[in-house]
Amino acid sequence: MKKSLLSALLVCTIAVSAVPSIALADNYDQQIQEKDQKISDLQGKQSDVQTQIDGLTSEIATVSEKVKDLEAKQDQLNKDTMKLQEKIATLKVRIAKRNEVIKSQARDTQVKGQATNYVSAVLEADSLSDVVGRVQAMSTIVKANHSLMEQQKADEKAVEEKVKDNETKVAEIQTNQKELEAQKNEIANKQAELNVVKANYAAEQATAEQDKSKLKKQQEEAKAEQARVLKEQQEAAKAQKAEQERQAQEAAKAQKAFEESQAKAAKEQAEQTKASAESSTSTEASSSASEESSTSSSATTEPKTEASSTDDTKTPEPTLPINTGGNKVDHTGSGNMYAVGQCTWYVKNVAPWAGTYWGNGCQWGASAAADGFQVDGSPAPGSIVVFAQGQSVGTWNADPSYGHVAYVQSYNASNNTITITQGGMGFPTPTGPNTATLSAAGLQYIHP
Repeated sequence: MKKSLLSALLVCTIAVSAVPSIALADNYDQQIQEKDQKISDLQGKQSDVQTQIDGLTSEIATVSEKVKDLEAKQDQLNKDTMKLQEKIATLKVRIAKRNEVIKSQARDTQVKGQATNYVSAVLEADSLSDVVGRVQAMSTIVKANHSLMEQQKADEKAVEEKVKDNETKVAEIQTNQKELEAQKNEIANKQAELNVVKANYAAEQATAEQDKSKLKKQQEEAKAEQARVLKEQQEAAKAQKAEQERQAQEAAKAQKAFEESQAKAAKEQAEQTKASAESSTSTEASSSASEESSTSSSATTEPKTEASSTDDTKTPEPTLPINTGGNKVDHTGSGNMYAVGQCTWYVKNVAPWAGTYWGNGCQWGASAAADGFQVDGSPAPGSIVVFAQGQSVGTWNADPSYGHVAYVQSYNASNNTITITQGGMGFPTPTGPNTATLSAAGLQYIHP
């Protein structure tokens, strides 16, 4: 029975050995069809993705054009705001000067007591012509004073109108800046989406081409393998009868070898059982002695701990000196109406006591003096330094049209230098702070 079963098993092994090669070739044909379909689908996707890319490119161009228009409009509004600030500063200085003239004339001519002055002029006159001359002179002075007062009121009204106009323009600039940032974010998102689409398409295209190349190679190999398998099957059919006879002989030999090995194994098993019984007694005695030895001694250790302490020290921060004197206009609650990114905006941001409508940088000294602030050539921490139009300081020049202002952080008397922070479009960070150290000589300083 065992002999016939072993013979049948060997014959089946030979007959089945040729099947996997044929099945493998058929499997390659199926995979080639699936990959062909996938390549066709990828070609359709390629067309769809290209359409999306073209649409995004057109949309990006449209958004970019809008961004350029907004940037141009913002630049024009900044220029208009600077001009308006210059006009406001000029009017404020003019009003301050007229106030001084009116105060001086009021003391000399006593505008509020015109009737008394007329009587005194007539009584003290030497002649009739002298009386007429004095009356005409006083009338002229009174009319001039009234004219100056009326002009001052008109100028003050003009300042108020300019201030409102400036606030409107500044609000418009801020609105445009927000819109510009939104447009820039939108175009950045579109560009990111376009890059992702391009990357995905490139990856899919590369994968499809690689798969297509592999499939062609696999198809050729499958056909060659199929031809080889068919040839082997034909040769195997011829040798099958001879192989069956050989297998029958080998099966008889194997059966005999199997019976001999079974007898030998039974004998070895009996000998091993006897040896195991003899070694068991010796092992139990050795184990008992080892347990007594392992419990005879033990050792313990205690860990040591260390402690450390640290000292914390604090250094008090220095305070900047503040000059409080004179009848100054309080600007701390007026807000920052200067254009964002300009030097004037930065200084007003770090020094809220600075004027809201002091004009361009080169006008700040005169505007501050008109508002009652101390303006001189003495540098001090916490003051505002004013640069004239195109003023040269070492290797750096102020703007030739608008000048420049900065905030004084510290003053070194030993070498007569100041350390300043500043903002402006010409610096790496327009909204500041940008730090620099330069000579303090020849500059104008506004003290708080």
